[in-house]
Amino acid sequence: MNQKSIFVLVFIVFMLIGLYLYNESYELIYDKAIHPLIVEYKNKFNKPSRHIEKQIIWTYLEEPDFSDKDINIQLLHKSKNFPILFNFCLQIINNKINKKYNVFKVVTPENIKEYVPNFPIEMNAESKYPLHFRVNLLASFLLSEHGGLFLSPGTLVMKSLDEIMYKLKFNYDLITFGGSTRVINSCDSKYNPGSYVMAAKKGNELMNLYKEKMLNNLNKDNFINSSTGEDIFANVLSEMKPDKHFHFDCTHTGNVDILNHVIRVKQYYGYEPIQFKDKDNIIFISLPYDIILENQEYQWFNNLSEDQFFNSNIQLTKLVSGEYQKLNQK
Repeated sequence: MNQKSIFVLVFIVFMLIGLYLYNESYELIYDKAIHPLIVEYKNKFNKPSRHIEKQIIWTYLEEPDFSDKDINIQLLHKSKNFPILFNFCLQIINNKINKKYNVFKVVTPENIKEYVPNFPIEMNAESKYPLHFRVNLLASFLLSEHGGLFLSPGTLVMKSLDEIMYKLKFNYDLITFGGSTRVINSCDSKYNPGSYVMAAKKGNELMNLYKEKMLNNLNKDNFINSSTGEDIFANVLSEMKPDKHFHFDCTHTGNVDILNHVIRVKQYYGYEPIQFKDKDNIIFISLPYDIILENQEYQWFNNLSEDQFFNSNIQLTKLVSGEYQKLNQK
């Protein structure tokens, strides 16, 4: 092979190597820079820029069978018999929701079929099933079929819910809160949360299984009490141990005091200030609505007028009035 042929061969090799490097570099640039821009452009072109798919924040209210007066619930636009506590909690929730990204829905026995047409039991105070079980069952249906955040009746929201809703939309498929008051050291375990508040994406596998197990328990006519829903939820969590699961511990839900003792219902009805653990960290206080409504010890409180409510001067009314007054300052 003469010198000219060797030169041509070397030139061809260098050209092939250059072409290969060019293609590799272009592919790298395309994957990292050009392709994302095209995708973003197509997304903006195909979707209205103002459209925001809002997440749902749910709660539930029903008339108890003991109330002796009519209270107009502003968000329901009708007179119903509700304890004044729930009226204020409802208005506070509504105020703490970012309406640009979320929508607030209040489920009642009258409108439940609009959201869950296949709900298997009647929801009213005359039901043979405990209130806490019925509300847990409803939460499992709503979150499984629609997704969102479920707040039990009487949840006192202390700050914006944006952090929860952001995590649910972008980072996690399931969010749990606090700890079971019946399980020792439950605040240290995300597999024994409370069942008063929960959040999940639509069609979440764990929430689907939770709903299925709740229905099985119902259909087999097993023994059902107020803690059945919470026990089943803990069992499903321990069984599945989902990856995209975030847990807000008891410092976010007002379950414990500065000594890490569980705060009991009686303390809310007392006059001694409650020393919450890290009060500034509390997102909401999930009040045990079932105990408040069903325990005879607290029936006097449920029939108070608005003036009597604020003048009662117990810790619960101080907490509620503190948040309610903020509504009038905006």
